Amino acid sequence: MCLTISRMIQTLDLGGLIMAERSPLMSMALLFAPTVCVVALRFGLPNIEELLVEDIIAQVVIHSSAIILGIIMYLKYRVVEDHEYHRSSAIKGLSKMYKMEDKGLWGRGDAALERLEAQAQIKPKGRSGSRIQQRMSGRISDLNKEGNEIELDSEDTRMNVDVQVEGIASDLQIDSTDSEVSEKQTSSLSSSAETSAKRRLAKELARREKNAAKLERKEKKQAAKQAKAALKAEKAAARAAAKAEKIASKKSAKSSNQTNWDIEEGNQWSSTKPSTKDRSVISCKECGAVNNSGTAYCTGCGAFL
Repeated sequence: MCLTISRMIQTLDLGGLIMAERSPLMSMALLFAPTVCVVALRFGLPNIEELLVEDIIAQVVIHSSAIILGIIMYLKYRVVEDHEYHRSSAIKGLSKMYKMEDKGLWGRGDAALERLEAQAQIKPKGRSGSRIQQRMSGRISDLNKEGNEIELDSEDTRMNVDVQVEGIASDLQIDSTDSEVSEKQTSSLSSSAETSAKRRLAKELARREKNAAKLERKEKKQAAKQAKAALKAEKAAARAAAKAEKIASKKSAKSSNQTNWDIEEGNQWSSTKPSTKDRSVISCKECGAVNNSGTAYCTGCGAFL
């Protein structure tokens, strides 16, 4: 890490020297070059000058573009984009990650090593502790080595403890462990059977309750459908009765109208009223013109009526 930091410092120093070698006159020339070109074109071509004089917005746009282009050229010239520049920028971007690794990862590794060393220094107690100490003090080949044969009487107390050959216990311990294991197995089996029976019973009760609720909802829906169908049938019967009554009233009105019409027509043709026009009109004897009864002279020939 120290080597990386030293390389980064050397790169930054090298970048500063390269930046110092850039010519300030060249930078200023690049900055003002587009503006000088625009001014030269305006004074060199009278037509362009006349157009720009008449349009102020075009002048502002052209000169602003020239200034922006000069600034871009100046910045591009001042930036050093060589291999060392890119390398130093990459190291700057990774420096934060390096610091985080130094604070977290390696610190955790040291803490883990310290914990392991502390656990190794703790001496275990009891029979297992003496056994572990014996194994740690010996060699690896001693782990697979058989112990010396010892003849023991049946009344010897050492028959109830572990024999020299590891992994083999006495008959008494084996019987006790077998009985304990069988008791544990039976108790575990009975408890598991009881829990499974309770679980099945709970599932069956839940299933029956669910089916009963579903059946009740189905019956309610069926009753609602039947009530709705009966209401629809009543409405349809009422509409049909109203329609039939309306048709019957229309037929009766039509028949009465036809009867009245026949009576009026018979009265019209049976008796003809005397016309009053014949009595109020007088024909002229000279010319035959028709005149009102109140006139004394004919309107056609002027003769006396």
